[in-house]
Amino acid sequence: MFSYLRGQGGQRVNLQLMQESACRELVQQLDSIDGPKVMVLDEMIIGPLELVTRSKLFADRGITLMALKPELHLSKEVNNVVYLLRPQVALMELLVGHVKANGQAGRQFHILFVPRCSVLCLNQLENKGFRSHFGRIEELQWNFLPLDADVVTMEMPQAYRNVSVEGDTTSLYQAAVGLVQMQRLYGRIPKIYGKGVNAQRVWDYAKQLGRDEKSLYYGDKGAIDQLILLDRGIDLLSPLATQLTYEGLIDEFYGIRQNKLTLPANHFHADKVGNGKRVGNGQQQEDAPLLSNELKTIMLHSGEPLYGDLRNKNFNEVTKLLARKAREIQNQMNENATAQRKTVPEMKSFVEELLPQLLAEKNATSLHTTIASLILNQISSDAFTDDLAAEQEFMVCSDIDKPSAYIEDHIARESDLRLVLRLMCLQCAAGSGLKEKVLNYYKRELAHVYGLEVLLTISNLERAGLLYTQTESRAYAVLRKTLHLTVDDNVEVNPKDISYVHSFYAPLTARLVEQSLKPLGWQSLKSQINNLPGPTFEDFQAPLIGISGRPNEGPIGSGGGGIGSGSGGGGGSLLHVPRVVLVCFVGGCTFAEIAALRFLAAQEDNNVEFVIATTKVINKHTFLDSLMGS
Repeated sequence: MFSYLRGQGGQRVNLQLMQESACRELVQQLDSIDGPKVMVLDEMIIGPLELVTRSKLFADRGITLMALKPELHLSKEVNNVVYLLRPQVALMELLVGHVKANGQAGRQFHILFVPRCSVLCLNQLENKGFRSHFGRIEELQWNFLPLDADVVTMEMPQAYRNVSVEGDTTSLYQAAVGLVQMQRLYGRIPKIYGKGVNAQRVWDYAKQLGRDEKSLYYGDKGAIDQLILLDRGIDLLSPLATQLTYEGLIDEFYGIRQNKLTLPANHFHADKVGNGKRVGNGQQQEDAPLLSNELKTIMLHSGEPLYGDLRNKNFNEVTKLLARKAREIQNQMNENATAQRKTVPEMKSFVEELLPQLLAEKNATSLHTTIASLILNQISSDAFTDDLAAEQEFMVCSDIDKPSAYIEDHIARESDLRLVLRLMCLQCAAGSGLKEKVLNYYKRELAHVYGLEVLLTISNLERAGLLYTQTESRAYAVLRKTLHLTVDDNVEVNPKDISYVHSFYAPLTARLVEQSLKPLGWQSLKSQINNLPGPTFEDFQAPLIGISGRPNEGPIGSGGGGIGSGSGGGGGSLLHVPRVVLVCFVGGCTFAEIAALRFLAAQEDNNVEFVIATTKVINKHTFLDSLMGS
């Protein structure tokens, strides 16, 4: 069902264990409630639920799924109504209305909060006089959920806003709980490095929770050798930049939701994308949405071989690979059409084995060729190329101390406000702030063209650290040179550097991770990143013993899948066992940053595996949208 989470090539951290653990937790709660059940799902929980289980689990138990709406219509035979929802006070009003309208003798209502119960929610029910109407009120501690074989997510799109604008640190605590849960599954992490205020807060919470849990704090070192915590606030340029990887562009133009891409069916032939039943790569109905609206859905994860090959590549390389793949398949089919098969077994083998494989590859290639053609139409527009050129001008710190003529032109034409604000924030990030007269000029122009209400949005961006006045620090300009954040001679096809993910710019966060992989990496980084906001910290949770020339690796013979018990086998193999680094983005990360880390892991010299944890996978649109709302 989620076999793609096991990864390929014997990865040391099997994220399917996390999915199975979350699924067992749900099943235990459901099985503890006797009688026919209806499960009512909060809209924000439907996607995360699909990362844990499939609709078959509910069908096998006779459980009907319903979306949480103001009105709930239940048949008389339903004895139990189970709500699965996020702990939001506003939802309690809906629940009270449901109980009033659907209360009857013998019917019980229950709440499963994800990832934890809220005192505010319980108080709201108490104040309305309906707390006693709910039988079971429990928690499903789903903090990190597996998105792919090397990515886990909290699915909290508002996390950065909640902390930086609203001052709500709930997501930081949940991230800490999630890190503790991961250590229960995979063993204790001995080395911790981090940068940024919120990264430090997460680790402080996690460290205290680990100490309270004695068996974890004093347990053996596990499968993960190192944790790097990065606050989104130390690099606000990368999430605002246009991604140029295949996966990043799909997300920015069409949106990827929990590994699912939804597109109009008229872009595809009928045999390639069905009504949630089968797509061109042979995906079966078990992957249909839990609450289907007859949307044309395509699965995008590492379990789809072709997509796994394409996802992290620069789009210019993807088009070439698809053309080559189509030629190879056509040549194979032509060869098989002319091949002489004299015996029945030979024909049977071709029909049952080779032909279905070729057809699946052909359909997958056709599917992604269609998606690529849709993206090509978008990026071939003058608007896209002009915006990209303006971004790159900012990234090389060109004319960033004065108002941008390109931004002024967009304001004068009353362009999409989100585009204007994104370019302003990019200029601010590249200049380590805007000159006060430049920022005030932009504010006046925006208020004049878009109305005074735009100042409320600007206030949010200022509190979030995306717009601010310049100080003496020029952190980005310095790091651009010392860490080679912009690469003029970048290669997009068969690249040699992570800057290919933006065709020009290497995400600062990924470059920090890359530098940390070098001997004395984090120690040498400290002096270079002092100008970035927030503390630089490191911590150790276990005695450090050098192994086979790899310093500070961890205790020999440790349990939990650690270095001493790795898949290498005998004593001389420890040198070749890759170290596992958990990189945790506090506030979200982009698919381009994920692609950059996967590129680093693919380089044999690094001898490393990454597991990437994030509050949410974001892009330039979703990140800014989360900050623009009231």
